[in-house]
Amino acid sequence: MLEFVSNISIAVETSRNNKEMLAKTTYLKAKGLITFNQHAKALGCIEEALEYNIGAETFELKKYKGVAKGFLGKANVALEIFKELTTETDDINLLVGVYINIAWVHLTLKNNNPDERNLEETKHYLDLANEHFDSLSSRRKWKVRNHYSVYYYHKERYDKAIEILEDSIKYCEEQDLAEVYCNLAEFYLKSDPDGISEIAQEYLEKGERLATTYNNDLVLGYIYYTEAMIELRDNQLFTALDILYLSFDYFKKADATVKACDTLMKINEVMDEYKHNNLKSFRDNLKNKLKDTPYYEKI
Repeated sequence: MLEFVSNISIAVETSRNNKEMLAKTTYLKAKGLITFNQHAKALGCIEEALEYNIGAETFELKKYKGVAKGFLGKANVALEIFKELTTETDDINLLVGVYINIAWVHLTLKNNNPDERNLEETKHYLDLANEHFDSLSSRRKWKVRNHYSVYYYHKERYDKAIEILEDSIKYCEEQDLAEVYCNLAEFYLKSDPDGISEIAQEYLEKGERLATTYNNDLVLGYIYYTEAMIELRDNQLFTALDILYLSFDYFKKADATVKACDTLMKINEVMDEYKHNNLKSFRDNLKNKLKDTPYYEKI
C-alpha cells in the first residue's frame, strides 16, 4: 500500500501540467486509497479528482466519497450521496452498484440503531438490485447475496443467513472469501448461543489466513473481534481483552472509525466486568474471613 501511495503521488505531481493525465492520476489515486481502506486520506483526493474528471469517472468518485463517509461514521451523509446518485443515471449497472451501497449503509445504521426501518430499506434496495441478478458480474452477485445474508442475520433467521452466504461462495474471488468466512463464523456463533461452535472456529481460521495473505486489515479487525467473543463465552476475560485490542488496532489501520469505536466500547465493557468480578471475589473472600464477627453483615 505504501508503495502504491508513493508512486501514484509522484504520478499526480508530474502530471500537473497535463489536465488529461491529471484527471487519470487523481482518479486512480482516489480509487486506490478506497481499495486499501484509507478512507480519510481518500476524501481529500476525491475532492481534487472531481475538479478534473467528467462523466463516468465523476459518478464513481462520488460513489467512493459515499463509501468513505460511511466507513468514517457519516452514514447519513453517505445515504444522501448514494440516493442523489440514483437520480444521475439510467445505467442499470451503475444503479445496481448504488443500490448495493445504500443497502450496506442501512445495515451499518442497523448495527447501532434498533429502528426496523433500516432493515426495511435494506430489503427494498437489495430487491431492486436482485431484479437484475442474472446480468450482474460475479462480484456484484456475491455482494447482493452477502447483504441479504446480513439482513436475515438481523432478522434472527440464522439458518437462512447461513444458507444464502454459503451459496454466495461460488461467486467469490479468493480475496473476498475472508469476509465470507468471517461472516459465516459470526452467524454460526449466533445460531449456537449456549456453546462455542467448532464450525465457527474453523471458518475464523480460514478467514484469518486469507485476510493476512491479502493484507485485509478491515476483515482482520472483524475476525479478531469475533474471536474475542468466543473467548468471552469461555469466560477468558484477559485473553478476550488482548484480542479486542488487536481488533481495535486493525480497525484503526483500516480507517473503520465506527467499528474502532464499537470495539473500544466493548473493551471498556469487558474491563468493567473484570473489575466487578474481582471486587465480588475479594468481597466474598473477605466476608468468609470475618464470619462470626460484627463486620460479617456489614460487608
